[in-house]
Amino acid sequence: MFKIGLGPCFPDGSWIGISILLLMLAGLGGCGASNPHPVGSYERGVFFADQGKDVEAVAALESYIRKNPVDSLAAEAQYLKGLTYMEMGEYPLAGVEFQILRKDYPTSIRVEDALFQEGVSYLEQVGKVQRDITGAHEARLHFLKFSQQYPNSPHMPEVVAYMEEISDLMVHKRLEQIKIYKQLHRYEAVAITLDDVLLEESGSSYIPDVMWERARAAEKLDDPDTAARMYERLVTEYPDSRYTNKASKALRSLDEEEYDEEED
Repeated sequence: MFKIGLGPCFPDGSWIGISILLLMLAGLGGCGASNPHPVGSYERGVFFADQGKDVEAVAALESYIRKNPVDSLAAEAQYLKGLTYMEMGEYPLAGVEFQILRKDYPTSIRVEDALFQEGVSYLEQVGKVQRDITGAHEARLHFLKFSQQYPNSPHMPEVVAYMEEISDLMVHKRLEQIKIYKQLHRYEAVAITLDDVLLEESGSSYIPDVMWERARAAEKLDDPDTAARMYERLVTEYPDSRYTNKASKALRSLDEEEYDEEED
């Protein structure tokens, strides 16, 4: 026997599953209310992204792009998909999405932004200082390309900052490398490595460290002229660095040694 509107019951008259059914219906209603936009719509993906529901946003945007590849908002959806992957920390996937945008929607106004964000995704893959900084090399080449194509882009201040960060990554890597050379007393290797850094990474914030190490290596190699030149540059070009006072003292010491030699 069934009572209309209440659902099934046991023969003893007890109603089963009513509370469970109500909870299920409430849950379904909640799911529908959580995103008011229809499945397969661009707005659905945007809604999820705004709510911080990244996995759902990616799925919704992918659904929209797949069903509407030539729609006027398809490129925007592709860009948002890449940004969402960035939010998730999925930087390799983000880079691929930005590449797809540039390939599939070459006339979109988002191509410039996608090119920039692709470079950021390469750099983010590096993390901080790690053994493998291939991503930093790729990011540098990418940002150079961006600078050539969009020299007046509003992203350029960020590009400059990222380029400085990349340079610091490169120099930090080399400074870690020379620690091993110093332990092995391979001061010629130290000198060659640091000369390359001074030539290639002049914009790095670590240049005072490089000059100091280069001067010390020069003294080890009995090359007072190079040592003096590095100390002088430290004093004049980086007067606020932590090496300035030590460089001034080292210069005075070199001058005294030279004076003593002349006296002899």
